[in-house]
Parts: sequence; C-alpha cells; structure tokens
Amino acid sequence: MKRIAYFDNAKGILIILIILAHVFSLCSNYYHYNDDFFKFAALFMLQCFFFISAYFSSKSKTPRKKRIISLLKIYLLWQTIITIYYSFVLNIIDFNLNYMIPRYTLWFLITMITYNLLEFILEKCQAKVMIPLSFIVGLLAGFLPFIGETLSLSRSFVFFPFYVLGYYAKDLDLLTKIKTNKVKLITIIASCLILILILNFNNLLPIKILKGKFSYSDINSANILLVCGQRILFYVFSITVSIAFMNLVPKKESVLTTLGRNTLYIYLTQGMILKTFVTEKILLNNRVVGTLLLFICAFILTIIFTKVINRVQKIAKYKESVANG
Repeated sequence: MKRIAYFDNAKGILIILIILAHVFSLCSNYYHYNDDFFKFAALFMLQCFFFISAYFSSKSKTPRKKRIISLLKIYLLWQTIITIYYSFVLNIIDFNLNYMIPRYTLWFLITMITYNLLEFILEKCQAKVMIPLSFIVGLLAGFLPFIGETLSLSRSFVFFPFYVLGYYAKDLDLLTKIKTNKVKLITIIASCLILILILNFNNLLPIKILKGKFSYSDINSANILLVCGQRILFYVFSITVSIAFMNLVPKKESVLTTLGRNTLYIYLTQGMILKTFVTEKILLNNRVVGTLLLFICAFILTIIFTKVINRVQKIAKYKESVANG
C-alpha cells in the first residue's frame, strides 16, 4: 500500500512522545518527576498507533500469515537479545528466557500478533457488532484477576477497541467524519479540559488504569466497580484526545515523515538505550539539562541503531534474492 505522509507524520510525533514519556518514567525517582505528562500522553499515544496499524492492516496485500510470522520472529529475537543484555550487561534481572512474559516495550509485538490473529474474526463480522463488543471485552477483562502481563493479555484486551476502530475506519469513513472543523474544535477544547482535570485531580485516572496491564482487583480490591468506571472514563478520554491529535497532525512531508517510517525499531531500541543510561546512572544532576540530554542521546542512538538494522536487513534480503536466482 502506498505510504501517506499524514500517517507517517502521526507516527513520527507519537514515537517522539513515547520516548519522552519513557524518559520521564524511568527518571522519575532520580529527578523526582510526577506522572502528569505520562497520564495525558497515555490517553492517545498507543491508541493512535494501534488505530493506524489496523487502518493499513485491514487492506494490506501482505498475507496475514506472513505478517504474523514476521512479528513473531522479531519478538523472539528481541526478547532473547534484551534478556541477555539486561541479565549479563546491566545485571538488572536474573537470566531467564521466558517468552511468555515480554520484556518492557516488547509487549507491543505480542499484542500486534494477537490482533493480527483476531483479524480472522474481524473480517467476518460487521463493524456495528465488533466495535461495541470490543469495548465490552475491554471492560470485562478487568474483572479477570488471572490475566496480566503473560502474553500481554490484559493490554491486548484493553487497547483492542482502538485496533477495531482502525480496522473498520476505511469502511466507515471515520477519518472524514472526525476531521470536520466542528469535531476538531470540540475535541481540542475537550482535550484541554481533560488535561486540566488530570493535573488537578490526581486520583481521577490511576496510573495503573492507563498502563492497561492490571486487573481491577490489582488496582483497588475494595471497590472494583469504581475501577471499572475509571476504565470507562479512560476510554472516553482516550477517544476524545486521540481525535484531537489526529486533527492536529500535519499532512505535508517533513522530517517527521521519515521518522514515522521507522517507528518499529525505534520503539524496540529506545527502551534498551534508556534503561542503560538510567541503570548506569549516566545522568546529570541538573534535572532540566539532564532530561534534555538523555532524550537527545537516546533519540540519536536509537536512530543510528535503526539505520544499522535496516541496512543489515537490506543486505540480508539482497543476498537471499541472489541465492534464489
């Protein structure tokens, strides 16, 4: 499918925000950051990523089986690399090649594999059934205490509605419907109000709700129904802020476009790089300068690693094509 600058720009902005969110999160103890930035960014970062991924996956010419196998290969490789690196280089975990529980950011790959498998159901069902059903599943999943980080099941259920919306977006012409001037104005104003609420009411949306990997009982066993209500609020806020974001994404090609075309390996490598800086305490005492330098260093190193990985892949594909005649 032909690349569209608008979507690459969106992914470029989102990957920058994800790196920044991880910088604040990992440096929270060292620099004494609160979680306000993460709380707001978590309302649309991954939601929009899943929406865009599904948007293109729904009409992809690449066989679904091939996509699943490709994602599985990437996951197994990176889970092995990061486990070895965290165990023997950073010494922050005991060595255990457990492929059932993804390391740090790798849960995204497992969730994408799950969603690609679920596409077999999505293609046979109507949007009017699957969209409300996906939200119901996301809400009901919180009542199950036995699902969590294993195979990223909890997160897969929680973020599933945004993938479903993206999958049916073309058929429903959703992008045209949400990108009217009226919708743009309403969602931007509403997003500003949501930001104010988050900044002033710390317990409105607990951080565990936003991460999506915890059951209701893990968050507040004394009042499970309250937590369920907070997940409903999370969905309402996420849809609102995500629509506002999609309305603000530039359409013209820029440096963001190039960045957005390489988000997968940027996403996979940034976590490992940031963990290294924080674990080895390669941080300045000045909070502002230290955070800025950490972000810049992580960003540059991530881009370098991504270019190297892409280069290696091109060489491997070339050799394979030559070998096959």
